Amino acid sequence: MAQSDPEPAPAAQPGNTPAADPKAELNGKTEAADEAKPAEPELTPEEKARRMVRTFLWTSGWLTILTAAFLLSDIIQSNRSFGAVGWLSVVLTYLCVLALVAGYFACALNQATLRTRLLGRFDLFQLSTVLIVVAVVFGLLIPTSHNAVLALLLPWALTYWMYGLDRPKAPAA
Repeated sequence: MAQSDPEPAPAAQPGNTPAADPKAELNGKTEAADEAKPAEPELTPEEKARRMVRTFLWTSGWLTILTAAFLLSDIIQSNRSFGAVGWLSVVLTYLCVLALVAGYFACALNQATLRTRLLGRFDLFQLSTVLIVVAVVFGLLIPTSHNAVLALLLPWALTYWMYGLDRPKAPAA
């Protein structure tokens, strides 16, 4: 049997109802909880774009590391014997992958940009393109499944897209 409440609930005062004061309670949050959080400043579109580019660069770095782990797994699980060319390909592929990851993380940490000049007139993106070509070509010479090596192209494709977004403005004539 359900018992009724012996004391009736106190009548709500007209000025203290949640409907009268929308800041008092909003989706279960109290006003004190709202005051405890500092208000985040509104980001400009340029700051949002920079944040997104940094996120993509971090993602590219981690995807490259993940791809290298899959390639290493293929190498370890392979039942084929590797000759000198196979082992040389493994070493060169991993050196290129380490350089790519270092470049992606340097850009994500604002230590460099994709347009940073490294060797003469060549910028970081152009050198990463050379590294990706070397990594893929030598990775294809490793006698394992080639899926992991070809997966290196996805993070590079993200950086290609970002490199195209950040074109220098042509001077007005």
